Amino acid sequence: MSRPSTLPGGIGNQPGIGDRPGIGNQPGIGNRPGIGNDTNINRLNFADRDININNRPNWVNINNNQINNIHTNWGNAFNRPGWGTLPANRLGYWNGRGGPIRNNWWPGHCHDGWFNNNWWNGHNHGWCGWHYHYWNNNYGPNYWWTVPVWGAMTSWWNWGTYPQEVWSEPVYYDYGDGGNVTYQDNSVYIGGDEICTADEYAQSAADLATVAPPADETQAESAEWMPLGTFAVVGNEQETEPSRVVQLAVSKEGIISGSLYNTQTDAAQSVQGQVDKETQRVAMRIADSDTVVIETGIYNLTQDQTPILVHFGTDRTENWMLVRLENPEGSDDAATPSQ
Repeated sequence: MSRPSTLPGGIGNQPGIGDRPGIGNQPGIGNRPGIGNDTNINRLNFADRDININNRPNWVNINNNQINNIHTNWGNAFNRPGWGTLPANRLGYWNGRGGPIRNNWWPGHCHDGWFNNNWWNGHNHGWCGWHYHYWNNNYGPNYWWTVPVWGAMTSWWNWGTYPQEVWSEPVYYDYGDGGNVTYQDNSVYIGGDEICTADEYAQSAADLATVAPPADETQAESAEWMPLGTFAVVGNEQETEPSRVVQLAVSKEGIISGSLYNTQTDAAQSVQGQVDKETQRVAMRIADSDTVVIETGIYNLTQDQTPILVHFGTDRTENWMLVRLENPEGSDDAATPSQ
């Protein structure tokens, strides 16, 4: 089956960083918090949480029948082995892009104190209803930089019986020319199978990323979280010193929680989304935007770098990537449940 040479708005056709809606324009370097002495993290105020992210965007009108059709088509695409292994050329491509980011990370940014106790105290943001920060009293800041292990993740969920054919092996989603998720003639193909229209695909990502809020603070505080780690957010191949960093975690219910930090503006935003138990797909929203939806796979988030697909409503998509960063302050916390 023929595939397009590029995705709409793909790598090479991306606008400048400051022109990207929903993520935030990036002016000159702002003040950055230092490491300092750790203090007790301020208790979150549940009443101040951001609730906009829990509301389905008004551009999303996909219905349950359409979503079920997408899952059916997606399930047919899963009837192929080898979803967890990228072809050597694609693996080399993503490794080649991730390496320079990590090289620039050390030592230039290793003393900024991102996501330590002082950082959290100085960056109270909307939090959303679900946030792993509620669980921070159980584990220190180093814990949330931990790299998850796929084998432990598959037994982490509180889903009961889930489709074993979906989780019998990991799925690595690779977007764009040469990948396994491609666009052609306003349709989306996964593994060569037509799944849905481009509009339906974007809307299904937004629907997955929109999570109902916890009933109350007790429910929010009782959620258990596994760290997914900390990543640089990279918008194009020329961006070797990205200014956006995201830290993510996943709950036993498959809810994704995180914080996106712009090191140039010193501004933080909440990230919230969900894992689809039928496809291993992950979709996330940014608190301050009704249009930006980010998708990848949960297995992708166990790797050192991962392609991500960024939807800007149904208007366009862009191919970005996440590059895992090492904890600049070392790791001296107790072992994680992912190891």
